[in-house]
Amino acid sequence: MMMNPSFLIEAGLAMFAGALLNLTPCVLPAVPIKVRTILREAGETAGSRALSATLFTLGSVSFFAALGLLTALAHLQWGVLFQSRWVLTGLILILVLLAAASFSRRSLPIPGALAQLGGARYFEPFASGMAGGILSTPCTGPLLGGVLVFALTRPTLDIVTLFVAIGLGMALPYVLLLLRPSWLQRLPRAGAWTEVVRRSFGWLLFAAALFFAQSLLPGWLGNALWLVWLAALALWVVFVAMRARDQRSRWAAVLAALPALVLAYFGSGVWPVVGQGMPWQPLHADAVAQISGLHRPALVEFTAAWCLNCRVMERTVYRDPEVLKAVRESGAIALQADLTRPDPALQTLLTRYGGAGLPFLAVLDSRGREVGHFSGLFTAGALIGRLHELPTSIVSTDAGAPRDSADEVGARMASTPAGAVVTLDIARGWHVYSNPPSTRYLIPASVTAFRAGHALSITPRYPPGQDIGMRIARQTILVYENGVRIGLPGLTDLRAVQVRVRVQACKDSGLCLPPATIVARPPAG
Repeated sequence: MMMNPSFLIEAGLAMFAGALLNLTPCVLPAVPIKVRTILREAGETAGSRALSATLFTLGSVSFFAALGLLTALAHLQWGVLFQSRWVLTGLILILVLLAAASFSRRSLPIPGALAQLGGARYFEPFASGMAGGILSTPCTGPLLGGVLVFALTRPTLDIVTLFVAIGLGMALPYVLLLLRPSWLQRLPRAGAWTEVVRRSFGWLLFAAALFFAQSLLPGWLGNALWLVWLAALALWVVFVAMRARDQRSRWAAVLAALPALVLAYFGSGVWPVVGQGMPWQPLHADAVAQISGLHRPALVEFTAAWCLNCRVMERTVYRDPEVLKAVRESGAIALQADLTRPDPALQTLLTRYGGAGLPFLAVLDSRGREVGHFSGLFTAGALIGRLHELPTSIVSTDAGAPRDSADEVGARMASTPAGAVVTLDIARGWHVYSNPPSTRYLIPASVTAFRAGHALSITPRYPPGQDIGMRIARQTILVYENGVRIGLPGLTDLRAVQVRVRVQACKDSGLCLPPATIVARPPAG
């Protein structure tokens, strides 16, 4: 029976995309494991190298075949393995053991049963292939989203076959190097510098362990461990450079530390960040149904603490000044769905938008309809182009729908001997941002008094904001709720005075309406 030509094309694309996975940041921690296997076997006989290449492929294929079977039987989304604390804990322990092995002269830890069977030597290539597959899963969905959508409409055998093709593609570059070690001869001859490079892999593996551990640790502890790691890496580089007898080893110590520093830069929260970031507001499961009622465009980003590509996007595209300008001009609200832990409602929303992995960004119009999406890594220009295609109006055609913050916030003014007082009447379940704002991109409640069209030089007295549990980028957001009073000291004569209040109304669940300027009602009589 001949196989469907379209399925063969999809299998080929899956294999090609599997090879591309080697270029994603998620696989970076697995590179030293794979390179170690290649260098270990490069000088052996052709038969030994062929056996190692076969076991390396089996390690990669066995993981993806198991993942394919789970996908077919349980409709598993790629990357959800990392939502499990047990999986993360096990992965962290493995990375720490591998790092320790890199610093020592020993091979990977081998179970006693395998060693007794004479399999110790060939356990390493199998484990290397499997480790690469495991570490790639957070990046797999974005590269292979189209393949996955096609696969889920096929029988179980076809789904598993496509996943096997992914594993084959991912293993292919390393298998070729194992079979043709002569391609490695262009590298400088081995010497003391190669030992420095081999040990430097341990710092990269420790950094990978720290990156995944962040999902399980308090923020302060994760940052403290990163600082300890950075200090230890610096001391190691200085120590090696001072003890090295040749210039090549000194340069090797410095250059070999760079990949670990790159991982630390994108993966940790201890590096200073320049510029303003995207004003994400948390999207919780109970607010998913309200997205269509925002009556303004929206960006919905799906992210997770264990997604390295997500961190890359946060430090690059989402901090681009032109991107932030395009978001403001479009009137779009930026919502962030955190899938660090399992959340069925958010995962269903991701699937509905066509997402198969993280990071994923959905672009919605003012009616809550998806008009485009970005999967995996993308450029600032691509996002700006999509934002410019959005309609500029954020007013709903439904006359009964709220159009801006004035529909949820009112203001009234009263006179006291010390001056005027403005009281905000805020609808139940809504709030406005405090003044001063908790972060500079928020729009705080602000009051300005006018007489005969001219602004009066009065400094309002804003009360302290309230903490209702809102956090954006780990920062507490303070707000005002119904009945908050703002003083205008010295303003005792209210004749011909108009007080304007600028506010942005947001639901306690995190969704906001466009800002509005309202006029405070004067005192009765």
